[in-house]
Amino acid sequence: MKKFFMNLFLGTAIVFGATTNLFAGELDVLLDKLVEKGYLTPVEATIIKDETKQQVTKEITQAKSYAVPTWVQKMKIKQDLRLRFQYERKKSDTEGRTRGRVRYRLGVNTDVTDSVKAGIGLATGGDDPRSTNQTFEDVFSTPDIRLDYAYGQWTPTKNLTLIGGKFPRKDFLWAPTDLLWDGDINPEGASLNLTQDITDNIEGFLNGGLWIIDTNDQVDRSDPFMTYVQAGLSAKEEKLDAKGAVTVYSFHGVEGINLPNDSCTNSGPFKVAGDCTGGVLDKDYDSVALSGELGIAEPLELPVERIAIFGDYVKNVSDNVDLDIGWATGFKVGHKSVKKAGQWQMKYIYAHLEMDAFLDTFPDSDRYAGGTNVKSHEVAVTYGLKDNVTFGVDYYNSNRIDGSSDPEHLVQADVLMKF
Repeated sequence: MKKFFMNLFLGTAIVFGATTNLFAGELDVLLDKLVEKGYLTPVEATIIKDETKQQVTKEITQAKSYAVPTWVQKMKIKQDLRLRFQYERKKSDTEGRTRGRVRYRLGVNTDVTDSVKAGIGLATGGDDPRSTNQTFEDVFSTPDIRLDYAYGQWTPTKNLTLIGGKFPRKDFLWAPTDLLWDGDINPEGASLNLTQDITDNIEGFLNGGLWIIDTNDQVDRSDPFMTYVQAGLSAKEEKLDAKGAVTVYSFHGVEGINLPNDSCTNSGPFKVAGDCTGGVLDKDYDSVALSGELGIAEPLELPVERIAIFGDYVKNVSDNVDLDIGWATGFKVGHKSVKKAGQWQMKYIYAHLEMDAFLDTFPDSDRYAGGTNVKSHEVAVTYGLKDNVTFGVDYYNSNRIDGSSDPEHLVQADVLMKF
């Protein structure tokens, strides 16, 4: 009888707690009264309390609790903190430049409904879209936290996803290198991702979008924006994986203006001579890009999880453009991603990006300040110190293609914590 009463009370407590937001303190008071009246022993009260908490926690985890709104139960929070030491030097510099830097990012996303998701992210850094680093400077100043992304996403079918706002780029534009796109850039506008199984091992994908580049104060000109379409295939066998895509970029309203952080800016680290006349861009940047990656798991039974070769190629197809191509190629060896203690990866990339191949507002900012007219070797090694804690060293040896400036050496040593 007492066991029956305990089960009945446990079920009632859970339902009562779920429908009226019963607090832990109130449950404790109720259990104490039942012990005082002799209906329960102290041990039985403790068992009920523990089982109630476990059941409520399980329901919230499975988004089945009536006590908390569903969108709250489905909320996911992710954070990362990166500590960096950076050294850079050009051949003509008397001394190199050293900097301590920190990056913090906070991301929250939730399922608003079964098919609608919303996300928001905050990050350190300034107004440079290619960096979320905060340099240690200005006598212990308190730096800014800025909006990194804010988006709404709709998945009407399992094969189609639409997104709008300011959003992470990787699921809507695939690129195996940062030849054209710095990893910190989160575009603004709208994109879609469409996938379709072709065979059991091959999937086709189509990405596309319209991204707003800037606003224009001139009433006789439209705001500059870009559109793109990317079509590709991905395949996976037992020990082989491959992915390839072709992307067509079209820029609108760019020629004849000055964009923030481009080579026509009169100040800042992105000042590069070449693709502007009278302080404005004098080229268009419509282009076609090819991308590919081939991976092999446990090659030749070597003690590595995966080895992969990859590359990007771009050509500016606009009229009257001479220095119009760029390419990058490289390889990765080790684990596919470094998340746990003892995992590791080594990566090498050679990049060559001519002056007018692509807008220099977008490429990797660590490769000679992110400009074009750049060739660069990059070697990066990452090792898992603990689960979700990695140490990495990234080295760039970069120079101007035309030899107009000194070669630059850049070294970054990072400790990254994800939680």
